[in-house]
Amino acid sequence: MTLMSNQVKIGNHEILALLIALMSAKVFLSLPRNMALLGDSAGWMIGLFSGFFSLVGFYFIAALIKKYPGKNLFEIAEIVTGQIIGKILGVVFFLFFLTTTSLFLRQFTESFIIAILPRTPISVLSIFFMILLIYATLLGIEAISRVAWFFGPYLLGFFIITIIFSFPTNPQLLLPIFGKGPLVILKQAALHLNFFSDIILLAFVAPLLEKQKDVFRVGAISLIISTLINALTTAAVIMTFNYVATQRLFFPIYQLTRLISIGEFFQRVEAVFVFLWFFTAAIQMSGLFYGTVVSFSQTFKIRNQRPLVFPLAVLIFALSLVPASMAETIYLDEYILSNFYAGITFGIPILLLLISFFVKPKKEASNAK
Repeated sequence: MTLMSNQVKIGNHEILALLIALMSAKVFLSLPRNMALLGDSAGWMIGLFSGFFSLVGFYFIAALIKKYPGKNLFEIAEIVTGQIIGKILGVVFFLFFLTTTSLFLRQFTESFIIAILPRTPISVLSIFFMILLIYATLLGIEAISRVAWFFGPYLLGFFIITIIFSFPTNPQLLLPIFGKGPLVILKQAALHLNFFSDIILLAFVAPLLEKQKDVFRVGAISLIISTLINALTTAAVIMTFNYVATQRLFFPIYQLTRLISIGEFFQRVEAVFVFLWFFTAAIQMSGLFYGTVVSFSQTFKIRNQRPLVFPLAVLIFALSLVPASMAETIYLDEYILSNFYAGITFGIPILLLLISFFVKPKKEASNAK
C-alpha cells in the first residue's frame, strides 16, 4: 500500500486542521516581525489582505480541481500540458516542498535552540525531528491529518488563551492605522502571498477527500482562520511592543508569552507556549514532508513511495544545514525563495486553468482512459 493509496480517505475536518497548522505555524517564528517590517504599525493589515488575495487565488485552484474530478494537481498538469511539460511542473512542485520543508526545519530548530536549548547542537535536534517526520510520513496523510484534528482544538485553545492573557495592550500603537499608506499595504500584501502558499498541498490530496465537492469550502475556511490567526497575532504583538521593537524581535510571540503574569501564581507561561510551538511545528513539517515525498513519486511515476522517505529525509536534513546562520536562513526564505512561492502556488494553477480551455481533446482522452 502506497502513501497515497486511493483506498485512503480524509475527512473534511481532518484536512482542515492540517491546512490551518500549515499556514499559521509561521506565526511562531518571524512572521509578525516580517509584517511589521513591511507595514510598520499596519503590518497586521498585510496579513489580512494577503489572506484575502490568497482566497481569490485559491478560487481558481478549486475551479481547476473541479474541472478534473478525481485528479490531483500533478495529474491535471500532465493532462493539460502533456507529459514532458507536466513532468517539469512536477519537479517545480517537488522543489517547492523540498525547500520549504528544509528552510522551516532549520528555522524551527535554530529558534528552539536559541530560546529553549542553547547548548544543544542543531544537528541533534534536526535528527530528532527528521525521525518524527519519517515515522509520520510512513503512516500516511490520513494519520497526519487525524493527529492535526485531534490536537488542533487544544492547540488553538492554548493559542487563544495566550493572546487574551497578553492584554492589556495599547491599541494606540496601531496608529497610524494604515502605516506606510494604504497603497503600500495593498502592494506588500499582493507581493507576499507566500504567507499562505502551503494551501497548495490541498490540490495534491484533493482526490483523497471523502467529499471532493467541498474542496473550495475546506480551502476557504482554512485560509480565513489562518488569516485571522496571523493578523490578530501580529496586531497583539505590535500593541504590546510597538512596531519598531517588533521589527527587532526574531520570535515576537515567544517574547509576548514571557510577559504574561497574573498575580504571583500564574507565571512562566512560555512553558505552555513551548508545548504549543512544538506540536504545531511537528504537524506542519509532517504535512510539508509528505508533500515532498508524494510530489517526487508522482513526478517520476514511482508507485511505492515508502523507499523514498528515508533518502528524502536525509536530503532535507542536509539542505537545512546549508545556511551558515539563522539570519541567512531567514534571508533565503523571506527575500529570495518566497518570491517564487506565490507564482508556484497560484500562478501555475491559474495558467493551467486558462490552458485547459484550449485542450479539450486531451481532456477527453484522459477521461476515456
